[in-house]
Amino acid sequence: MRYIRSKLILKKWQTLVGLCFFAIAPWLQAVENGLDNDLNYLGVSGLYFVPTGTSMDYGEFQFSYANMVDHASYRPPVEVGESPFDGNAFSFALSPFPGLEIGMSNMGYDLDRGSDLIANLKYSPTFIPRNWFDFALGAVDLGGETGTQKALYAAISKEFGRFRLTAGAGVQKQEGTLRRYEGGFSGVEYQPYPWLTAVAEHDGVNSHYGVKVRTPAGWLGGHTQLYGSAVLNSDINDNTDTHYFGLGVRTSLFSSSSVSLDKPSSLESTIVDHLPWLFSGSIPEHETIVKRLPSQIRVEDEWIIDQLSRLKRALTRQGFESVWVGKEQQRLVVRFENSVFNRNDIDALGVVMGLVTEYMPDDAKRLDLTLSKYGIPSFTFETSLAQLKEFFDGTGAFPLLAPKTAKKQKINQMLWVGGSASPYSVPRVSLSPVVKTFIGTELGVFDYSLALRSSFELPVWPGVRILADYDHQLSQSEDFERGRSFFRWSLPSRWTNLAVTKTLKLPLNIYSSVGYGYFKGAYQQEFNGFFGEATWQSIQGAHRFSFNGGLFESTVVEGLKREVAVGKYRYYYDKLDLSVAVEAGQFWGQDRGAKLEFAFNFGDTTANFFVQDTDHTLVGIGFSVPLGLRKDMTPSAWQVKGVESFDHSTSTMVSSDSGCNCLVPGRGMLTPFGDNLSNVFFNGDRSSIMYLNMNKQRLKDAYLNWSVSH
Repeated sequence: MRYIRSKLILKKWQTLVGLCFFAIAPWLQAVENGLDNDLNYLGVSGLYFVPTGTSMDYGEFQFSYANMVDHASYRPPVEVGESPFDGNAFSFALSPFPGLEIGMSNMGYDLDRGSDLIANLKYSPTFIPRNWFDFALGAVDLGGETGTQKALYAAISKEFGRFRLTAGAGVQKQEGTLRRYEGGFSGVEYQPYPWLTAVAEHDGVNSHYGVKVRTPAGWLGGHTQLYGSAVLNSDINDNTDTHYFGLGVRTSLFSSSSVSLDKPSSLESTIVDHLPWLFSGSIPEHETIVKRLPSQIRVEDEWIIDQLSRLKRALTRQGFESVWVGKEQQRLVVRFENSVFNRNDIDALGVVMGLVTEYMPDDAKRLDLTLSKYGIPSFTFETSLAQLKEFFDGTGAFPLLAPKTAKKQKINQMLWVGGSASPYSVPRVSLSPVVKTFIGTELGVFDYSLALRSSFELPVWPGVRILADYDHQLSQSEDFERGRSFFRWSLPSRWTNLAVTKTLKLPLNIYSSVGYGYFKGAYQQEFNGFFGEATWQSIQGAHRFSFNGGLFESTVVEGLKREVAVGKYRYYYDKLDLSVAVEAGQFWGQDRGAKLEFAFNFGDTTANFFVQDTDHTLVGIGFSVPLGLRKDMTPSAWQVKGVESFDHSTSTMVSSDSGCNCLVPGRGMLTPFGDNLSNVFFNGDRSSIMYLNMNKQRLKDAYLNWSVSH
């Protein structure tokens, strides 16, 4: 009786608190940007289990945790006093373009026991006027092999001032699953303040009532927000005192290109003052070299040399290498190498183009600009200097860029001024985490092995580099220890990769890279051998064909060989900053088949979604995030820099020839250093006129905020 009396008192207080929230709130005053849309306990935007007719904002990323899960998700035997809904649900989702929401959830009951990894998809058509209603179609546990959560649904929402009403229905046919959507679902949200929402829902089976809270939008840099939810009352009769709650964080994937994020912090500014040689503000001067034919320049035209030298010195102060400035009649020719704006070459191009408009010779009409990498020209275009100056001055539109085939300029054909630092024989070191994970297995919710990778790079001569990776183990979960299930995939402290590569510029705008190396993968998987790749890209950048292959021999098992041959086609759609790629062949793990990938750029961050069908069919999601400053230290005798991209992905099986729901790591992979051309020489596959046109405002931003003279 005491337990029942306590429950009744608690419900009365919950009801009283809820009524107070409604009483003190402004009545039906509209929310400026619409009601907030948080991840629910199934990993889709919604209430608790009910999905709304709206989707997450474009470019938004959310990660959440909830202790309330579906009772059919790897449920152990429920003892007396335990709730069948008490567990752990980890979810993340993002919106790669307006209206589309893609995410994954890992649900289980005990962190040390099994869990289920599921994929979710939701689409809310953006062509429906907001003042009409919001409508969404979605799938939970999309294509899952286990299918304990599998459901399809349709939802419609309508906002009335500070209220949002939601209704919908769905199908959920799996045996033993709580078929919450089949009976129809509904919900109401009331947001009296930006930080508070009252929630009531019926998911088709159960009803839940509670609140959601969130931090003010102006906190955490204005682009990140923490939120939480609590189920204060429910009609679930499980005779337990379990309190259900959720926690989450939302942020924008576009934040990687935010000026406010990239400006040095006060701490960094202090370090710059005390150790200027570590940063780009202290740059050694280099002797100016003038190369010309005597018949081309008259004595009275020495002022041209002075103007070109001023531009060359301005570019050298930025930390660029192999800077040469030339002039041929009214055409200004600039070629350089970027080793300081390693997150994205577009920042280097913006700084160079801005400085050209500041220091250009008076009679120059056209700019011919070439970006190279370790002596290999990779990106060339020509444009009007007058229109370019108007763009950087803010008085004109971005000029037309005419793409050209990248090639080396012959210095004896025109007046050249140069002499900046050479990129060769300068050791370069980057530090990045390396992580191996298993999510949603029968052994646990999350298992990991984490190491710190030190990557060493030494350019020797044009196109030739020596590469090495050393991993230092930091931490790992128990299942990665020796003798446990995941030991063979652990990341121990060791030299992992060692290779020598040579990159060539071939006729017909074809680039090729070949190399020889020694590579260590999973336990007892050590190989040495030859590898190579080749690529061709259309002059505007929309189409790209590439090939990756190699022949390797095991140093552990005699006679064991690996043959890799993968062809790839990539199409870039600039309106969405989207790349669609199809690749097929025999991959590094000797699995054969094809892979379809969609990659969306958000500033310097890339989110990709893929479906691959080799020996098993998987769907997955991955991220490529730069680690480090937007501008690295200037190389001198050596250079320590950030990592251009830290890549990580996770996937779930949707079907298998053997009918298993087993773990299949390492599928659909290229050879080690197999992305050498794309990532190192072609700016993460962003070196194209179309990409520059799509991101033209960042050119101006880089010049105004990151050039040394500014």
